[in-house]
Amino acid sequence: MFTETLKDHDDVIGIVCGGKLTEEDLRRMHELLHERQASTDCPGLVVDLTSFDGYPGLAALREDAKMDTAHRNDFSRIAVIGNSKWMKWGTSLASTLTCAEMRWFDNGGAETANDWARQV
Repeated sequence: MFTETLKDHDDVIGIVCGGKLTEEDLRRMHELLHERQASTDCPGLVVDLTSFDGYPGLAALREDAKMDTAHRNDFSRIAVIGNSKWMKWGTSLASTLTCAEMRWFDNGGAETANDWARQV
Protein backbone atom coordinates (compact mmCIF):
# COMPACT_ATOMS: atom_id res chain seq x y z
CA MET A 1 0.00 0.00 0.00
CA PHE A 2 1.01 3.64 -0.30
CA THR A 3 -0.07 6.98 1.13
CA GLU A 4 0.30 10.42 -0.39
CA THR A 5 2.05 12.97 1.80
CA LEU A 6 3.07 16.60 1.26
CA LYS A 7 -0.41 17.40 -0.09
CA ASP A 8 -0.02 21.07 0.82
CA HIS A 9 2.87 21.56 -1.60
CA ASP A 10 2.45 22.04 -5.35
CA ASP A 11 6.17 21.76 -6.09
CA VAL A 12 6.73 18.31 -4.60
CA ILE A 13 4.82 15.00 -4.43
CA GLY A 14 5.32 12.78 -1.39
CA ILE A 15 4.61 9.06 -1.28
CA VAL A 16 5.11 6.66 1.63
CA CYS A 17 5.17 2.98 0.68
CA GLY A 18 4.43 0.28 3.24
CA GLY A 19 4.22 -3.47 3.08
CA LYS A 20 4.13 -5.04 -0.37
CA LEU A 21 3.08 -2.94 -3.37
CA THR A 22 0.66 -4.79 -5.64
CA GLU A 23 -0.09 -4.12 -9.30
CA GLU A 24 -3.28 -2.34 -8.24
CA ASP A 25 -1.36 -0.16 -5.75
CA LEU A 26 1.03 0.84 -8.51
CA ARG A 27 -1.77 1.63 -10.95
CA ARG A 28 -3.39 3.88 -8.32
CA MET A 29 -0.01 5.51 -7.67
CA HIS A 30 0.41 6.11 -11.39
CA GLU A 31 -3.02 7.79 -11.52
CA LEU A 32 -2.07 9.95 -8.53
CA LEU A 33 1.13 11.08 -10.24
CA HIS A 34 -0.84 12.09 -13.34
CA GLU A 35 -3.37 14.02 -11.24
CA ARG A 36 -0.70 15.87 -9.28
CA GLN A 37 1.42 16.63 -12.33
CA ALA A 38 -1.56 18.26 -14.01
CA SER A 39 -1.27 21.10 -11.49
CA THR A 40 2.47 21.72 -11.70
CA ASP A 41 5.30 21.33 -14.17
CA CYS A 42 8.20 19.05 -13.24
CA PRO A 43 7.70 18.77 -9.46
CA GLY A 44 10.08 17.06 -7.06
CA LEU A 45 9.21 13.58 -5.77
CA VAL A 46 9.89 12.14 -2.31
CA VAL A 47 9.43 8.38 -1.92
CA ASP A 48 9.69 6.95 1.60
CA LEU A 49 10.52 3.24 1.46
CA THR A 50 11.26 2.82 5.16
CA SER A 51 8.35 0.37 5.65
CA PHE A 52 8.39 -1.07 2.11
CA ASP A 53 8.62 -4.88 1.90
CA GLY A 54 8.85 -5.36 -1.85
CA TYR A 55 6.39 -6.82 -4.33
CA PRO A 56 4.17 -9.90 -4.14
CA GLY A 57 5.33 -11.03 -7.59
CA LEU A 58 7.00 -10.13 -10.86
CA ALA A 59 3.87 -8.53 -12.31
CA ALA A 60 3.97 -5.77 -9.67
CA LEU A 61 7.70 -5.24 -10.23
CA ARG A 62 7.05 -4.97 -13.97
CA GLU A 63 4.25 -2.42 -13.32
CA ASP A 64 6.65 -0.35 -11.20
CA ALA A 65 9.30 -0.37 -13.94
CA LYS A 66 6.63 0.69 -16.48
CA MET A 67 5.65 3.60 -14.27
CA ASP A 68 9.28 4.62 -13.76
CA THR A 69 9.98 4.74 -17.48
CA ALA A 70 6.67 6.49 -18.27
CA HIS A 71 7.64 9.31 -15.89
CA ARG A 72 11.35 9.46 -16.65
CA ASN A 73 11.19 13.15 -17.68
CA ASP A 74 8.45 14.31 -15.31
CA PHE A 75 10.35 15.12 -12.10
CA SER A 76 13.08 17.63 -11.34
CA ARG A 77 14.49 15.67 -8.39
CA ILE A 78 13.64 12.36 -6.77
CA ALA A 79 14.50 11.79 -3.11
CA VAL A 80 14.31 8.21 -1.84
CA ILE A 81 14.23 7.51 1.91
CA GLY A 82 14.97 4.06 3.29
CA ASN A 83 16.93 1.94 5.69
CA SER A 84 18.42 -1.02 3.87
CA LYS A 85 21.32 -1.62 1.52
CA TRP A 86 19.17 -3.29 -1.16
CA MET A 87 16.95 -0.19 -1.31
CA LYS A 88 20.00 2.03 -1.72
CA TRP A 89 21.22 -0.27 -4.50
CA GLY A 90 17.72 -0.20 -6.08
CA THR A 91 17.80 3.59 -6.05
CA SER A 92 21.09 3.54 -7.96
CA LEU A 93 19.58 1.17 -10.50
CA ALA A 94 16.38 3.23 -10.83
CA SER A 95 18.42 6.38 -11.43
CA THR A 96 19.37 4.93 -14.83
CA LEU A 97 15.66 4.99 -15.80
CA THR A 98 15.09 8.69 -15.14
CA CYS A 99 16.42 12.04 -16.27
CA ALA A 100 15.74 13.50 -12.81
CA GLU A 101 18.49 14.05 -10.30
CA MET A 102 18.08 11.23 -7.78
CA ARG A 103 19.42 10.96 -4.23
CA TRP A 104 19.24 8.44 -1.38
CA PHE A 105 18.46 9.53 2.19
CA ASP A 106 18.79 7.31 5.25
CA ASN A 107 15.82 6.65 7.51
CA GLY A 108 15.20 9.73 9.63
CA GLY A 109 16.19 12.08 6.81
CA ALA A 110 12.66 12.92 5.64
CA GLU A 111 12.87 16.65 6.30
CA THR A 112 16.21 16.94 4.51
CA ALA A 113 14.85 14.84 1.61
CA ASN A 114 11.73 17.02 1.34
CA ASP A 115 13.80 20.22 1.28
CA TRP A 116 16.24 18.78 -1.28
CA ALA A 117 13.45 17.58 -3.62
CA ARG A 118 11.84 21.04 -3.60
CA GLN A 119 15.00 22.79 -4.78
CA VAL A 120 15.23 23.40 -8.48
